[in-house]
Amino acid sequence: MNINKPLVFYALSFFIGSLSSLIFRNSLIIGAVVAASFLYVIYFTNTKMFTLINATFVLCGIISFNMYFYFLPSNCEKIRVVEVKRYCTIGKLKGRNILLKGNTKNLKEGRKIKAKGKFQKNIIYDKGIIGNYFIDEYENCNEDFIYNCYCLKERIKYEFSKRLDDNKKALVMSLCFGDTSLLTIEEKNKFQKLGVIHAVSVSGFHLSIVYKILEILGGVKLGIILSFLYVVFTGLRYSTLRAFIMIVILKFSKIVYKNYDSISAISLAFLLILFIKPYSFMEIGFMLSFLSTLGIILYYNKIRKKLYYLPSKINDSLSITLSAQIFTLPYIAFTLEDFSLGFIIGNLFLLPLYSVVIIVGNFALLAINFKFLFSVINILLYNLTIGIEGANYILLKICPPMINLGGKEGICLIIIYFSYVMIKYGKKQFKYLPVMAVTTLFISYYTIFPEIYIINDEKMSSAIIKYNINCLMICNYDLEKGKDVIKLKEKYNVNKIITNKEDSIVITTNNSVVKIIDDDRKINSIAVKNIKGKYIYYDIIDRSQNKEILYKIIFGKVYKKDFSLNGGEHHLFKWNL
Repeated sequence: MNINKPLVFYALSFFIGSLSSLIFRNSLIIGAVVAASFLYVIYFTNTKMFTLINATFVLCGIISFNMYFYFLPSNCEKIRVVEVKRYCTIGKLKGRNILLKGNTKNLKEGRKIKAKGKFQKNIIYDKGIIGNYFIDEYENCNEDFIYNCYCLKERIKYEFSKRLDDNKKALVMSLCFGDTSLLTIEEKNKFQKLGVIHAVSVSGFHLSIVYKILEILGGVKLGIILSFLYVVFTGLRYSTLRAFIMIVILKFSKIVYKNYDSISAISLAFLLILFIKPYSFMEIGFMLSFLSTLGIILYYNKIRKKLYYLPSKINDSLSITLSAQIFTLPYIAFTLEDFSLGFIIGNLFLLPLYSVVIIVGNFALLAINFKFLFSVINILLYNLTIGIEGANYILLKICPPMINLGGKEGICLIIIYFSYVMIKYGKKQFKYLPVMAVTTLFISYYTIFPEIYIINDEKMSSAIIKYNINCLMICNYDLEKGKDVIKLKEKYNVNKIITNKEDSIVITTNNSVVKIIDDDRKINSIAVKNIKGKYIYYDIIDRSQNKEILYKIIFGKVYKKDFSLNGGEHHLFKWNL
């Protein structure tokens, strides 16, 4: 095999090393098989020397992962306070995340402290947390650049609060400086429905805008230096780090008169970030950033050519939006599970407005010491955010609802993509595979055996009945639980809702007749009619909060399965009818 882009293999090898290390904790054999299988494929498709180089990168990935997570701090360490929340305080110790406990009352975000205490190993792999550090006493270190960045962010937040209301301030802080802490859950849900949640927080999209402005004003060198400071100021997010590395490679390639290869650039960015943070591949933001960028690199021009008949600006925006979804969609199906069908209208109409806010908001940061200029910029920001709120309101009215994806949809998409690649390389026999996958997917939506989900908590009681292609939801709830009801509706793809029913209801499902018994606005039991026409009652004894009970009727027998909504243990019981 002719290796034109070796960095792709090196990055993938390092990733396999990190992934194998994660698997080792559960099964040494499976972890070894994953690493060996990858190297086996490399060995039989490439030279021995290239295989040896890739094996070295796999080994480096394993070593890097273990050096990160199995580091033991001493009883006296310098720690950077990264995040202070009501329920936890997170610090960074020699590049590693730790939970700070004990004497943490007066800790400030961004402050570097010299702490004395004890370390307790408690690894949380997907967060990069190596354990708990119980602080007995500490003293503040001298103020440094990072701490001053935190202070400046707090200052600009305070200045905005004088001139903008809470929602507008939250939007500006999130768009311009990556501070999403002020956004309410309701606002985040709106942005998610519009498919622009990625743009609300600082990302590669924001950095590209900032860099272009800086390059125009000060040239390449100043643009790169100030862009790096912006990356640090906004919290060293994966997407901005990835974008910054790719920008530096692009500009450096022009200096040394080399052709820029975007695939190699994104591979190097992937490799560097994974080396710095070996746990990053477990974080959704990291994977979405790279998968969306990879989709743009590979398919943007192809989609753009197909949409040649559209005006140039619309074509560009739509091509970027669609290409970014190609690889992220299967990943979303396996992780986030919720997908916005309104992402096209959201990206087409809102991103241009966001771009203006990003530019103006960053000018506000530069003008913070000039009261008159800062006030003028805030007036402009106020009017821009009003425009965005109006656009949000209109777009939400016409935006289709969120859809719930899952593993089976993700597998179907992967099969379709795989078949496309095989057909492209002349394997025509794969043309039937997508049809089979889609057909199987649609058949899976048909519920042959009726399913009844019972969900009770303090202020909400609901039963979800799935049969054939129907999904009925019966629920009694207090007003403040309205959002939870909407989430359940989206999760189970409910197509009919009956609310606040104060008596029993009978549903005929396939070959069964089911009665849902409602007592004092609580669903207390179900009754299933047997072959003799008599109801057999099943009392819902366990009304624990955060629990869900599933009744499944199969060939005259009722199966019960109760499980924690947070992923607890499953228990299966069976009764004969």
